[in-house]
Amino acid sequence: MEKIISIKDLNYTYPDSQNAAIDHLTLDIYKNEWLSIVGKNGSGKSTLTKLIDGLIEADSGTIAVDGQVINEKNIWNARTKIGIIFQNPDHQFVGATVEDDVAFGLENQGMPREQMLKEVDHALKLVKMADFKKRDPQSLSGGQKQRVAIAGVLATRPQIVIMDESTSMLDPDGRKTVLDLIQQLRKEQDLTIISITHDIEETELSQRIVVLNSGKIVKDGKPDVIYNLGADLQEYGLDEPFTSKLMSVLGKQLKLPDGYLSEGELKNQLWKLHSNM
Repeated sequence: MEKIISIKDLNYTYPDSQNAAIDHLTLDIYKNEWLSIVGKNGSGKSTLTKLIDGLIEADSGTIAVDGQVINEKNIWNARTKIGIIFQNPDHQFVGATVEDDVAFGLENQGMPREQMLKEVDHALKLVKMADFKKRDPQSLSGGQKQRVAIAGVLATRPQIVIMDESTSMLDPDGRKTVLDLIQQLRKEQDLTIISITHDIEETELSQRIVVLNSGKIVKDGKPDVIYNLGADLQEYGLDEPFTSKLMSVLGKQLKLPDGYLSEGELKNQLWKLHSNM
């Protein structure tokens, strides 16, 4: 697998702090991977995002994006390869209409207007918001606003999309819609997705999960490996997945397979048991 981001022995301490926010962290992220980085508040997730995007400078260590080690000279070039979708889409809106907002990043890149309009239309079609391009962003629902924010990121054609708690303000249906959309776009656009979250339930579409605690990687593995930690996840300030909790209760009365089951897999097992009764 080809690396898209390579982080080596990264360290960062905020000026007013005694403790390191990122502590000797080494991590490789691969092209077209969906990686979820989870941890409780203060674990270092947001700090790592800022370091990757060059918003703050590491005390030591290196970050390479697409094979190029980030420094003062090439940081702007590296940033063109990264798009960030934030927790609150309202904080990203700057245009009077949806299409103006999606065009903002392209205007900053100095793209000619004719080409820019084509890119805006293309991005809005990808997120199924083309019919809303003349609307005021503030008149949209939470899920629609987040789709517009995604379009604004996609319009700049990044290689890497960082989702920084970007579904935490949505209801369950809105969250599922956005996550399914990101999964579809990852496959169609060959994107690398880095999802930053404190909610283990939002990691189900991931190919790999990294658990951060006190600026260090404490676990790194496929979802089923991390989910199988069950109640041990509480040691890192994370909730046990809902289906793991449910299986713990049901397992006392029913014969269920060992290991983690997704919600869909658990439903299938329960139907099989019910039909055999």
